[in-house]
Amino acid sequence: MKRIAIWLLAALAVVAVVLGIWRPWKSGGDVLAQLTWGEVTRGDLEVVVSSTGTLEAVHAVEVGTQVSGTITEINVDFNDRVAKGQILAVIDTSLLDSALRDAQAGHARAKAQFDQAEADYQARKELFDGGLLSQTEIRGFDTARTAARSSLDSAESQVERARQNRSNAVIRSPIDGVVVERAVEVGQTVAASFSTPRLFLLARDLRDMRILAEVDEGDIGQIRLDQEVGFQVAAQPERSFQGKVRQIRLQPKVDQNVVKYTVVVDAANPDGVLLPGMTATLEFVVERVIDALTVPVAATRIRPNAAMTRLLPAALPAPLPAQPLTRGTQAGAARPPRPEGGAAGSGMPADLRRIFLRDEQGGLTVRMVRVGVTDGRRVEIVPLQGEIAPGAAVV
Repeated sequence: MKRIAIWLLAALAVVAVVLGIWRPWKSGGDVLAQLTWGEVTRGDLEVVVSSTGTLEAVHAVEVGTQVSGTITEINVDFNDRVAKGQILAVIDTSLLDSALRDAQAGHARAKAQFDQAEADYQARKELFDGGLLSQTEIRGFDTARTAARSSLDSAESQVERARQNRSNAVIRSPIDGVVVERAVEVGQTVAASFSTPRLFLLARDLRDMRILAEVDEGDIGQIRLDQEVGFQVAAQPERSFQGKVRQIRLQPKVDQNVVKYTVVVDAANPDGVLLPGMTATLEFVVERVIDALTVPVAATRIRPNAAMTRLLPAALPAPLPAQPLTRGTQAGAARPPRPEGGAAGSGMPADLRRIFLRDEQGGLTVRMVRVGVTDGRRVEIVPLQGEIAPGAAVV
């Protein structure tokens, strides 16, 4: 029984070895079934730089106060539309009115003193002209008149200052626009001693918005003025908006040792769905290829194993001389990087690759292609040996 069992085990081992060697030769379908397949497609391909930013109104004005006091009246609220010169709020004017009256009284006193000094001078001048008064005496009256004139001018300035402070207690809108922010309430005290407190934020027109986007230093070289930008906001997840780069600010910002630059993007908002403060996810279009033939990036990095090689022609295609890409392109500021390296050990240029396709008979074939731009998921290809039809299966 032991001898029979040994012979049976030996026979099974031989059968397993034979099947292991013979089966791949018998049918390439099993080999092809174990591969991961993609698809050759034709369409537009975009190379983008991603970023995030904050929406804000293009024409926004902070309204503050130059005088201190208690807010006694507020005439507008959030989202109200206002006209230029419209009263937004009023600060308690009791002390300002008192200061104005005091300045006016001082002016009246200075005016009376000047009139008296002027009259004295004119009377003494007649005596001086008649030779009845000395030069020294007339000079004293002239000096008193000049001093009274200076006091009157100073009093007029104090009246004007008090009147202006009284006028500043009435906060008016400097523009036609909409109230985006109201930062005060009735009864609140504002102090303008060292800085101007912000009472309101007005936007001239929310139909024109801008985005302040933060772009990493590694990507800023691919951003240019008037560059097309696509962006989305969380409030409209199914909708894509368009904008253009208006400004690239030179001032760097360092956050956790990461250097970023602020890029200002203009965006139209005709239907008012974009609101100040929203976070936008942006994609700066560096390059766009129109109607290009593309494959998954991984398809250009395949190294055939022994089983695949047995299904291929006897000789793999040799590298061809360099040829320029011919296709519809909207070029960007800089050419994006090519997929890494050529085929390992092939000695091919970095932009020449072999891709492996399923042929019309269901077998495996290899084609030489030149690779172009890539968005990290798909890469543009230009066939160098015949055409490749969209929809073809690629390893």
